[in-house]
Amino acid sequence: MLDPEVVLTADTLKELDRHAVEVFRTRAAAHEESGSLPLENLKEIHARGLLHATVSRENGGLDGSLKGSDPALFLQLLRTICHGDASTGHCFQVHNHAFWLLENLATPDQVERFVRPLASRFSLLATVGSEPDRVDMYKFSTKARRADGGWRVTGVKNFATNAPAADLVIAFAAIDGVDDYFQNHLMLLIEPDMAGVTIEDDWYRPNGMRAARSSVIRLDDVFVPDLHILGQPGDYPRGRWQGRMHLGFAANYLGTSEGLFDWYVDYARARNKGANPLTQLRVGEMRIALDAARALFTQAIAAWGSGDVVAAELASMSAKSAAAHAAFEVVQKVVHGAGATAQFDAHPLGRFVRDLQTHVIHAGHDRTAQILGQAALGEVFDSTLQR
Repeated sequence: MLDPEVVLTADTLKELDRHAVEVFRTRAAAHEESGSLPLENLKEIHARGLLHATVSRENGGLDGSLKGSDPALFLQLLRTICHGDASTGHCFQVHNHAFWLLENLATPDQVERFVRPLASRFSLLATVGSEPDRVDMYKFSTKARRADGGWRVTGVKNFATNAPAADLVIAFAAIDGVDDYFQNHLMLLIEPDMAGVTIEDDWYRPNGMRAARSSVIRLDDVFVPDLHILGQPGDYPRGRWQGRMHLGFAANYLGTSEGLFDWYVDYARARNKGANPLTQLRVGEMRIALDAARALFTQAIAAWGSGDVVAAELASMSAKSAAAHAAFEVVQKVVHGAGATAQFDAHPLGRFVRDLQTHVIHAGHDRTAQILGQAALGEVFDSTLQR
């Protein structure tokens, strides 16, 4: 296991890259077919000491969040994992975003009850705000009513990635009777065995990202004690936490696209297409798109050290959409260049395409571009929004 006191080295990252491509990518077909969480992959990441990347060293992690001692660490690990399998990457991403949120807002009692025990072993966390038919990122139909010693919560959440195997789920709700989300946004620490909690997994049948199991969670008058309330009402929107998540998606889109590009280059060489001028042209065009996306990604990470949070959020949104557009370009060019045989299940091309097409539309890139335009034009904007 990697010593938490040791800074992530180039050799560690290189070895993870090799393992992701040779092992995670090979397993991905079976995970996709069964629709099961890639727990074996995540346990191997944990065995390398890399799973709890955003947790502080004090509490057993690598301190690799955007606000940590190595702001690029978690994102570069995520990008590398996605060279092999985007679903494993997304599970890793959601887990680390949840742990980052949990540790930063936890009380001392919650650190002892949740953070340190979960960071000391293999564990899996989830965060879920999404709801069926939700129209606003910060407004929820799931309602919490004050009760003696805690809250009574009723509602339905969906797209809860990692939930089938999660030790802890951070679920968002609204305080009943309070309209302003800066005052009513509540974060609940849900344990799967709480009375009234039902996790339903059968509904999740997407075109791609099938191993990133994302459940429906039903909360039927669940009692959530005060120890299981994270932060104060409104802390999530006030703390602009959603804006910190943009680069996680950028890392996934970029890493998966790089994995597809590298696979295609090897495939073309193996079929003696390297001397073909059209192949050379398309590979060069993809290289340009990926180089541009990588540059924006690196620039956006650095922007978080400037102290200007809004500027960092805008840079992250730009990087996220650039990675998404690069992904679509790489998919189109590889599909046309690889030919019909590459579409067979013996090759990972079909899965790469399904995963990218499914995951890249998770963010609303038209909305992102509009927000960037609003900022440039001096109009009112919210750079924390995903959609």
